[in-house]
Amino acid sequence: MENKIKESSTNQANRRILSDRCKVNDTLSLVGKRWLMTILYEISLGNNQFSTLNKSIPEISEHVLATRINNLVEHNLIEKKERLNTIPLQIIYVATAKGKQLLSLVDSLRKWDAFWNS
Repeated sequence: MENKIKESSTNQANRRILSDRCKVNDTLSLVGKRWLMTILYEISLGNNQFSTLNKSIPEISEHVLATRINNLVEHNLIEKKERLNTIPLQIIYVATAKGKQLLSLVDSLRKWDAFWNS
């Protein structure tokens, strides 16, 4: 379960103000969640089952991994698919077109960061 911010809090009010001023703040709030981009990147590399993601990112708890996967599915950045004819049933995660586009933008940001810090 993620930490929820009280509707009446100053932090929540500030989020609403930022969102009203520029919707990019909503996107940054999503992609800035700890581990989210790492998980999306690992899925794009082919680590597309919960167990392989868990092994490829050993620093993350299973609970946070599951929560972030749900965030990615909810925002249509990855798709959850069932592999048919497998016993037990296997679930895989695949980056959607939106997820792939986000990864492309993040790669551009990585390149800009390398330029900025050179």
